[in-house]
Amino acid sequence: MFNLHSIYSEILKKGISELRIKNKSINPYGKIAVANSKNQMIFNRGYTVGSIETLMSNSNVATHFTPNVFHWLSRKNNVVAGHEEKNLKQINAFVIDFDTYDIDHTDILNAGLNLDLMPTLIIKTDKGFHAYFILDEPVYISKKTNYRSLKVAKKISQNLRIAFDEELGGVDLTCNHFGYFRCPNKNNVLFFQREMMHNFKDLMEWSQRKSDDAMAHLKIVVDNTLHTEHKQIEERWYRELIRQVHIHSGSDYGRNNAIFTLALANYQSNVSCETCLDKMDQFNSNLESPLKNSEVEKTVRSAYSGKYKGANQDYIKLLMESWCDHQYKSKAFRNWYKHKKARKDRKNSHAHEREQDIIQYINKKACNGVVKISLKNLANEFNISITAVNHVLNQSNRIKKKVVGKGRYSVTKIYTLQTLVQHVQNLKKKSLFFVKEINELFDLIPIRYKCVFQNILDYNSESISRQRIKQIRLLI
Repeated sequence: MFNLHSIYSEILKKGISELRIKNKSINPYGKIAVANSKNQMIFNRGYTVGSIETLMSNSNVATHFTPNVFHWLSRKNNVVAGHEEKNLKQINAFVIDFDTYDIDHTDILNAGLNLDLMPTLIIKTDKGFHAYFILDEPVYISKKTNYRSLKVAKKISQNLRIAFDEELGGVDLTCNHFGYFRCPNKNNVLFFQREMMHNFKDLMEWSQRKSDDAMAHLKIVVDNTLHTEHKQIEERWYRELIRQVHIHSGSDYGRNNAIFTLALANYQSNVSCETCLDKMDQFNSNLESPLKNSEVEKTVRSAYSGKYKGANQDYIKLLMESWCDHQYKSKAFRNWYKHKKARKDRKNSHAHEREQDIIQYINKKACNGVVKISLKNLANEFNISITAVNHVLNQSNRIKKKVVGKGRYSVTKIYTLQTLVQHVQNLKKKSLFFVKEINELFDLIPIRYKCVFQNILDYNSESISRQRIKQIRLLI
């Protein structure tokens, strides 16, 4: 059984107080929002919490909360206000929403091993899983730095989602990065290891590499510029979006961004500010949960401030995917890309291409989860130098190397954590647990990952005798 109080403490990182504070005038802590149902969450009908003591007292009824802390939150007429990105006090965790039951939580752990990005906490939800990547130290958000940390954190969050979606699929790529997520409780926690917390600087470096890799095969030769000969208000996306009535808050791409994007389209199309205000007022009135009129006017005035040329292409795309269930085509943007040469047309290969070649070789040749081969023979397999092989192995986060013995009697073992997992699962299916083999296997596993392997072994292990499970645990 997991300790809920410990989990909440690790997530919230002293962003809220440990105990209830009676004198609110000297309260230096922030607030989080909590809801007792998904319907409450969608319509902001929850409540605010300023202490772990209060949160724990509601743990049997609370279903959703904001793991990242806000400077302040208010509640009036049962509506919670203030949970906006620029009101964030500190970011404590990134959360991936797996909106599918086509996988189980061990698949998420396997993907984490493959990416070398392990979740700290996995929670079962009504439609899938929430994987929490908890930071070892909170990241504080400041207006003085123009919210730089917030911008970096959003990019990290999106790249995490993209990486796991590429591995497993089923990830919700459009939900609010720093909004509500499922509360841990005594029945839904499937995995928790505080040793798997993440350093923000390391995640920054990983995210930058991920972004660079995503653009490695393309070179932009003409910017993604806006062409005013096409009016955005005449396009299909605008007509469809402005007819939607179920757009609500609680999302990065909710009511405010919808109105802002529609207003920018009007500005780009040379519609007067007064006419746009009338349009947006009517649009807002038709919403199931409308904004205040003052908020609508403020948003439209901002769109007409002259700082922007028109609706942002990325926001149009995500708004359409969120509320209209499909993508869009726009003639107001022109992208010109020059594709780099294909690998077969190049003399040299990139390091990431050679890394993938070696991973495929390991997957094909692995015996008991590893490949035993000298660096010279490995270099010969790919017709490259030993120096090039060493460079790939030393730079790779996915390929592991272990040298057993010394001198000419040494043996090099190369493997991935994924091949070890596959070997463990194959042994488990056949119930062939031999002490010597398990010893050798766990000798290869980095210490911080051994708890993950234990979780995989324990999961759905009815066919394995208790004695053998006990032996494996002793070895771990």
